[in-house]
Amino acid sequence: MRDHSLDLLKGVACVLMLLAHTQLQIDLPSKALTFLGSFAPILFFAVSGITANVQAQRYPVTGILLTYVMIFLLGLSFASMVSGNVWASFNMDILQIIAVGVLTLYLVQRFIDPRPWTHLAVAVAIFGLKLLTDLLPREGWWLNLLANVVLEPGNFVIIPWLFPFFLGMYCHLAPNRHNLWLAAVAALALVLGWALGLPLGIDNRWDMTVGYFLFALLITALAFFIARALPPAWIRRAFAPLLWLGGQSLLFLYVHMGLIWLVRRYSEGIWGTYWIWPVVGLLSVLLMWVLPPLLARLGIARLMRWLPAWILLLGLVLGAPLVLPAGAPLVLTQLMLGIVFSLYYAEMTRALKGITWPAPRAREGR
Repeated sequence: MRDHSLDLLKGVACVLMLLAHTQLQIDLPSKALTFLGSFAPILFFAVSGITANVQAQRYPVTGILLTYVMIFLLGLSFASMVSGNVWASFNMDILQIIAVGVLTLYLVQRFIDPRPWTHLAVAVAIFGLKLLTDLLPREGWWLNLLANVVLEPGNFVIIPWLFPFFLGMYCHLAPNRHNLWLAAVAALALVLGWALGLPLGIDNRWDMTVGYFLFALLITALAFFIARALPPAWIRRAFAPLLWLGGQSLLFLYVHMGLIWLVRRYSEGIWGTYWIWPVVGLLSVLLMWVLPPLLARLGIARLMRWLPAWILLLGLVLGAPLVLPAGAPLVLTQLMLGIVFSLYYAEMTRALKGITWPAPRAREGR
């Protein structure tokens, strides 16, 4: 059965993404909401990793590996929208860290299947490793090789951004009351740090600080506690719009980011005002309703049932930054390719997840 609490959390993460990406900073309320929005990736990654628990029981390693390699590469369409030519300066973005995080958790769940507390310990250890790497001198050539992928600087580098995936698995598998305890411990640590005058840096997301990490623990544990405590039937009735949004979260990622780019470039009167939220939010929902039947009429839905079509889409995603100039040509092309990817990626994953290679040897009869 589908876990509606997870769709609810993804729907909340989508709303937070809208707050974060519009970057509204005109007064105290807008700054507070933008700050809360900065935790959207934490919640989104925490929920995304939970799929690894089911996949570890159902699908072979080869199929899952191929699936997430494809998601990693196709997700460069979004990275190109944000950063331009990914070949000139590669940087891990949202879909790259999701591919790495879910694949890592899949391998952990398939071959180790640890207890929930182990996931929490690993999440804390990953952030601790980040603090240790901060002490290393940045002049070393080997550290430069790891930058933008494994270590900061970078958008969503493996250390520390792998920690939300393990945190989400803990929050999902542990008894729900433990989530409330974790939230309380994180809140207490934040209060003590503030009382002692420690430099928490609670809003420093890109160079993740102790304060940001503790607040991420608080937000994630509390969100899982509330979502898991709500009756499923009540979630379906009271939060139907958020459930729909959560079920279409990948499409929302592309559509709302494309609209933000267009509004920022061509509508200066809206950018930087409270109008940005309803305009981008409502237009995103409208496009998410209109696009599926439109592309189906064009025959795209039938086309994407074939694996060669996905190879072609991948070639277009990887080739676009090499032949298109930065700005509108590249952004809008990758937006269209990303929309196709987000609408039909379930077809691709169904085709890839069941692949077993090399095929198991048939038993010879005597």
